Amino acid sequence: MSKPPKTKIRIPRTPEFKKQAITLAIELGVPEAAEKLGIKSVQTLASWVRHDKKKNTDTAYNELIEAKEEIKRLKKDLEKEKKVTAILRDATAFFCQENQK
Repeated sequence: MSKPPKTKIRIPRTPEFKKQAITLAIELGVPEAAEKLGIKSVQTLASWVRHDKKKNTDTAYNELIEAKEEIKRLKKDLEKEKKVTAILRDATAFFCQENQK
């Protein structure tokens, strides 16, 4: 029998951890910081550092990130409002049927 392919397990990292990792990577260098923090992929930490540098220097990029976050928040709010509207619509239909009897 052949072995199933290895799947890459994604470990979620908190924003605070990422900030501290970026700071350490800037101080010590990416490879050493990744080793100390137990980050298996040096490329992961390097991409965090690149992203942080770009975020801190590019105002258009910051505006884009803020806009994406706002869109995400608005979509979440819209879904919530759709659920409330559906519940109210069903309740209205139910009470209208009860009043006709």
